[in-house]
Amino acid sequence: MHTLEIKNINKTYKKGTVKALDDFSVTLTPGVYGLLGPNGAGKSTLMNIITDNLNSDKGEVLYDGESIKKLCKDYRSVLGYMPQQQGLYDDFTLNRFLWYMAALKGLNKKEAKEKIASLLDTVNLTDAAHKNSVDFQVV
Repeated sequence: MHTLEIKNINKTYKKGTVKALDDFSVTLTPGVYGLLGPNGAGKSTLMNIITDNLNSDKGEVLYDGESIKKLCKDYRSVLGYMPQQQGLYDDFTLNRFLWYMAALKGLNKKEAKEKIASLLDTVNLTDAAHKNSVDFQVV
C-alpha cells in the first residue's frame, strides 16, 4: 500500500514572522482527502509543499519512504492535484476535464477510461456523468 508521509513540516513567511505550518505531520494512505480551514490556515502552503512547488523551511515529504526531492519525475507521475483556482477550464464539462487531465498525465486511451471510471465511482458520480442532460462545470 502506498503512503505519503508529511513529517514535521514548517513554513514561515515575512522573514519568519508569519507561521503558515508549524511542525505539521500526517501519514496518508490511498483514499480521498480534503483540507478544511479558514483563509491563512496553511492549506495552500501545504499543498504546494506536497506537490514540490514550494520548499518547506523544515521537515520532509516522503512517498513510500523515499524523499519526493529524490524521486522527482517518478513522484510527479503518480501525483494528482487540482488547484483551487483553475480559470483556464471554465467551459469544460466533467468528462472533458478528466480526459484532458488524463492526456496531460500521458495515459493511453484504455488507461484513461479505466482511471476515469474508477474516479467517478469513488466520488459517486458514475451515473450522473453519463447522463447527457447533466453538464458538470469545473469550478
